[in-house]
Amino acid sequence: MRRLLRRATVTLVASTAALAGTSTAAIATGPPPTGTPTNPVVVARAESGKRAFFGDMIRLRDGRLLVAYRESVAHIDQDGRIMVVQSRDRGRTWSTPQVAIDTPIDDRDPKLMQMRDGTVLMNFFRTDWTGYPGRPVTLVGTFVARSTDLGGTWSTPTEVGTAMEGPSDVVVGAYYAGHAATHGPILQLRNGDLLVPLYGRLPEGGTGPATVVRSTDGGHTWPAENESVIGRADTFDFQEPNLSLLRDGSILSVLRTSINIAYLSRSYDGGRSWTTPVSTGLPASSHHQLVLHNGDVLFTYGDLSGTFGPGRPTVGRLLEHPERNIDAERDILVYDAAVHGPATTDQANPSSVELRPNRYLTITSDPHLAAIVGVYTERRDYLR
Repeated sequence: MRRLLRRATVTLVASTAALAGTSTAAIATGPPPTGTPTNPVVVARAESGKRAFFGDMIRLRDGRLLVAYRESVAHIDQDGRIMVVQSRDRGRTWSTPQVAIDTPIDDRDPKLMQMRDGTVLMNFFRTDWTGYPGRPVTLVGTFVARSTDLGGTWSTPTEVGTAMEGPSDVVVGAYYAGHAATHGPILQLRNGDLLVPLYGRLPEGGTGPATVVRSTDGGHTWPAENESVIGRADTFDFQEPNLSLLRDGSILSVLRTSINIAYLSRSYDGGRSWTTPVSTGLPASSHHQLVLHNGDVLFTYGDLSGTFGPGRPTVGRLLEHPERNIDAERDILVYDAAVHGPATTDQANPSSVELRPNRYLTITSDPHLAAIVGVYTERRDYLR
């Protein structure tokens, strides 16, 4: 049954024009948008009775913004599907949401990237909640879909190979072991290779490792033999690794952990080997790493410290020397869904783009609005 579910039909978006609203409109210029922490821009609102989760955003080469997110009645539910929207005016207004991926089980946590040839890749994972909570959950696998028309239509997804996936009767927490998930976007290296970050559980159980799997054919295949381990600990799980290619050619990976402290690892050989992960001290979850035009990194995350209020508000910091450390002059509150209702941990999962030098847009989830929302910040906001 677990294998058969992987062959479920994918629902495709009808056309690029339908997604973008119009196929001929120019990319708008003019005064900057004004979404703020107390009055955010609504990027995408879920249909009635549902909510919007796990938004991810990229800036396409033609200037458009592309966002993918999961729509479902709840954080845990079988009806999860992946939606996409676009903006042609730097995030002021957004197209009508369109379905990108929809199978009979839960399609969740989409991440986007655009390759140098213009192809857009989306990595995500699938979960089968059948019988839950009376029986363990089956995490079906991590997949990659591709679009050659800037998010208008999507290919049948390809599964990512990994040593973590395999038949298992071992139960760890709510899940069967033998699975892999993804939370960070695919990274393209200078030589064209692609790395997809994974985390999960080996079939024999134990603590959860974080890995990368390499594609050498433009993302068409992801062989398990091309997997490299970022890290595995004895007493806690590594989760949700993200990757950034820095100006010196090294790769920075920040990893969420089951002890709610982010760890850091680096690779100096294109992701084939990694330094032993070390604690950053940051109480960060569901983080995002954006390399800026000058080589700095905008690091946004769900804050678990309570410093910015209860729940898990979206917080950001600017990393001015990411090759050396991820220290920052200051952290700022980017957005907290508590402006529209009670404090909640079911928010954050931020993603950012650089609209122009020193001007950024960060999106995040607001369960009270049942929407993905956006907030604009400037470089000076992080350095005051």
